[in-house]
Amino acid sequence: MHPMLTIAVKAARRAGNLIHRAADNLDHLTVTKKSHSDYVSEVDRVAEQAIITTLLDAYPDHAILAEESGSQGSSEYVWIIDPLDGTTNFLHGFQQYAVSIALQHNGVLTQAVVYDPTKNDLFTATRGAGAYLNDRRLRVSNRKELADCLIGTGFPYTRFEHIDAYMNILRDMMHKTSGLRRPGSASLDLAYTAAGRYDGFFE
Repeated sequence: MHPMLTIAVKAARRAGNLIHRAADNLDHLTVTKKSHSDYVSEVDRVAEQAIITTLLDAYPDHAILAEESGSQGSSEYVWIIDPLDGTTNFLHGFQQYAVSIALQHNGVLTQAVVYDPTKNDLFTATRGAGAYLNDRRLRVSNRKELADCLIGTGFPYTRFEHIDAYMNILRDMMHKTSGLRRPGSASLDLAYTAAGRYDGFFE
């Protein structure tokens, strides 16, 4: 495993452990509403800080672009962080959420981690070296016919100006596929597509 990916995995697991423990005390969390159907909890912030601390302890000259705290520093290396992708799911006890961390070098994504603390699923990828779920190499689905495919998607939840067009697409896909799923964590949706659990994804 690439050394930078190893650090990202360490950061993701540290955040995942914090999230997993907090899931047992949802009624006691402080939650702020950012906009319609868009929330941030104290767990998002604590997990994000744990990730940033872990990354910068190893690479103090790297920059950060994080979901809650924004940009920090300037460097050819930029860590892109969503500490809790699927906050609404988490707050409802719906176990479909993940920690998402990626490294961009000179504008090109080179390392990535998606960690699901509820299932202990660790998705990792290094540019040019493939993608893995835990220690198993990932393969996308080989289904060729749309009628046989299970497709993931995401629904609009804050901006609805294109909702009619989206509903037309959704209606069409419902008729043409084996099924549609919208669990609510885009990073896991994309990881599931890479792993062949979904045959495709659109949003």
